[in-house]
Order: sequence, then structure tokens, then C-alpha cells
Amino acid sequence: MPDLHDQIPTREKVLIIGAGPAGLAAAAALKALEVPFDLVDRAAHVGGIWDQAREDSPVWPAMEMISSREFTQYEDMLQPVSFPEYLTPTHMAKYLRAYAARHDLTDHFRPRTAVRSARPFEEGVWQVELSTGEVGIYRAVISAHGLTERPHRPEWAGEVPESVEVVHAKDWNGADGLEGKRVLVVGSGQSAADIAVDAARRALEVRWSIRTGHWVVPRRVAGIPGDVAASREPSVLGGLNAKIAETVIRRTVGHPTDAGLPAPDAPLLEDAVIVSDDVLDRVREGRITPAGAITGVDADGTVTHLGIGSHAGHLRYAPDLIVLATGYESGADHLPEDVVPRTSTGDLDLFLGAFARGRDDLVILGQQRVAGGVLPVLVEQADLAAYMLAAARDGSSPALERFRRLRAGSESAVPAKPAEAQGGVRGRVEGLFGAHKVTPRTATAGHDAAEHLVPQVDRDTLLARLRSVRELFA
Repeated sequence: MPDLHDQIPTREKVLIIGAGPAGLAAAAALKALEVPFDLVDRAAHVGGIWDQAREDSPVWPAMEMISSREFTQYEDMLQPVSFPEYLTPTHMAKYLRAYAARHDLTDHFRPRTAVRSARPFEEGVWQVELSTGEVGIYRAVISAHGLTERPHRPEWAGEVPESVEVVHAKDWNGADGLEGKRVLVVGSGQSAADIAVDAARRALEVRWSIRTGHWVVPRRVAGIPGDVAASREPSVLGGLNAKIAETVIRRTVGHPTDAGLPAPDAPLLEDAVIVSDDVLDRVREGRITPAGAITGVDADGTVTHLGIGSHAGHLRYAPDLIVLATGYESGADHLPEDVVPRTSTGDLDLFLGAFARGRDDLVILGQQRVAGGVLPVLVEQADLAAYMLAAARDGSSPALERFRRLRAGSESAVPAKPAEAQGGVRGRVEGLFGAHKVTPRTATAGHDAAEHLVPQVDRDTLLARLRSVRELFA
């Protein structure tokens, strides 16, 4: 396997799989601690899903980000002030390439190189087969492959005849060509709302099938980006915060039921909210019609779904296109299924969402969904991974032993109080948007748990725990 830097054998290196935001954060952190690594990605450039040139990118040109410029950046390289307040996919791709260049990460990068398999033989020994046919031994693996590798398709989707086009949100490329067509968007979350809005720009009719109601919040509150406003909200208000927040949202955009959407299942500050400036307006205008859960598909492609509100019962709809914004299943095709056990709810059993139990040689980044920007979580996980791998390379240390004891126990035992001062390997931006206390699902939570869907987690709690554990290595 060709060595691109300092002729260091691969058996002394960490392999980073994926060159998106998480992979780049891991690479920069390892480099800062002088831990040798290789960085591979199947695409021709760094950037992950934000590289729209790659065929498997779930990003489309008109896609709008829900986290502002201020909180979609690494602290050691700010977004250019010339960039818009909410970046386009093109701006984000440029930023990530510039970040890789700034830290000379491209010297370690192997483009157009996928990992066919990565298998552990013992602690610190991974056999890796690349798409080039090469086989090498690495001492550790950081899998930053992202969320979109395993799109989830509900069982009923297999009953749709070929006369109706069915695509997953992962393959949505925009609304061009939908003139005169009827579109059915299936899903209750952010992607479904964004795609429904995009489709409504061109399609004759858009129906949005929603199983779970959520609050809808705007990207700006009183002219200020929502993540900035959230950072200024005083947490000392306690329960009063929830009442204030709901009052503000009701006065700003209205309650979802007023527009015809299902009622949210949770209070605003406990909900996995949808961030959108447009979806409620499109529903009120009739350009998006809310619908309930899918209950059946006829041989001719007609879909039966539940009604919402006053439109009770089973309703029928004959779409030309069905878009499945139904989420992604956790895991990685290149890793053995048994390398990371699953919990009783079907989630990967990862300490702090990233660290394989009982292993110092495997980190899996990005296997959680959070409200708002996920970058702060990814970089905190990457920083902690770099500290752990550096300590393991040197044999052991008191900090590594304490980390191992915490990793073996319950995550709830880790302090979740935000630290006074923040700063990782090089210093990182804080995550400030989406302070939602997402209720953990249980083993009896139903369909989603059974399908191993990537879980939604409370970002602020996870960030606080990551920072508490990182202090072991300070």
C-alpha cells in the first residue's frame, strides 16, 4: 500500500474512513497530537455529502441549511464574512476543502478509495481491504462514513408497482422535471419537510405523509438566526423557558395544527423540531397537503393513507413519484455486524455515541441525529478520539484508564453539566442551537426501534458529557 507521508508503515497508523466534516475533524485532531493516519474516501474530493459531484450525495442545489454561518464552522477557521448567513451546499463544500488545505490534510488523503472491509483480528490489529484491491494492516479505525450509507425503506414501499417512481431522500436531486406530476413525500422529520417545500416549487400537487407531529420553528427569531437566539436564552428560567419559547413560536409562525399539520407529540423544548421558513406557508397555501400514515398500496400504485384532523378515515392518492424521507439505519457495510453490539432498542452500543465498548482501536463518528447543527458533536467526538488513540499508542496512562472505566459503565453516570471553559485539541466552536431534551426511546417503542434507525439524541447533554470526559486528558 503506497505511503504518502514519511514512509510510516500502515500498522502504525490510524485509518480514517470518510473525508466529510467528521473525518476532517478527526484528521486535524490526530495531526495536532502527532498520531499518524491515512484518510480515505470514495469521492474525488474531501467534503463528504457536501461534495455535490459525488453520485451518493443527498444534497441538492436548492437545499437550505438550518444552522447559521456562525455555528457551522470550526473555531480554528471561521467562515468567510462574504459567505451568506445560511450557507448553500456549494459554500459548505468550499469551506471544507479550504479547511483540509489549511491543515495540510490532503497530504494524507487518498481520493476515489473506498473501504470494502475492515476486520479486527486482535486489539490494535485491523485488516483493511480497499477498493483498489490493496490489503493493509492498521492499528485503529475511525469510521466517519456518515448517516446515509443505509437508507431505510418501509415494507410497503416494496409493493409499489414500477409504474410509480420511488426514490429515497438520499437520491433527491431537486424539483426540476416535476411539472404536472403528483408527488408523495413520506416522513415526519426535517428532510421530509425540506423536500416537500422543494417539490412544491414545480410539482402539480404535493402530499406529505406524516406519522409523528413536530413543532415547526423559523430559522430566524426577531431577525436573529435561531441558533444565535438560543445561545442568548437564559437557562436559569427553568420551566418558564418552555412557556416563553412556545409563546414566541406561536406568535411568530403559529401552531402546527393551525396550518393543518398533526399536533406535536412533545412540548417544544422536548421535541425534535423542524426548522423551516416555508413549510407552514406552503401548507396554508394548499401547495402541500398533509396526510397521515400510509396504510396500503394498490396494484395500480394508488396509495391509501390516514387522514389528519377533520379529514378522518382512509384516503386514496395516486402519485407519480414517491419520495421516502424515512431515515437511515445505523451501522456500516464495511464493518462486521458483530464488532459493535446493539442495545435493547436496536441502537449501536457506542459510549458517548462514538466509542466501541471495550476497544481502544475503533471509533464510529456521526451515528446520531440532533436538532440543529451536528458539527459541534462531531468535533468533540473527534477530539476525544484523538486523545484516546494518542494515549493508547503510548501504552497507557491514568487518564486512559479512567476513560476505560467510564466507557465500561453507564453513560448516565457521566456528568452532563456544561463546563466553564471549552477547548479541544485546537479549540472548538460551541453547539448552541436545538437545546431539545429528546426522550430516549425504549425497546417497545415500535417500528423505528425495530428497524435500527439512527437515533435522535439530545445534543446539549451529549456535548456536556463529551466535554466532561475530555477533561480527563487535559
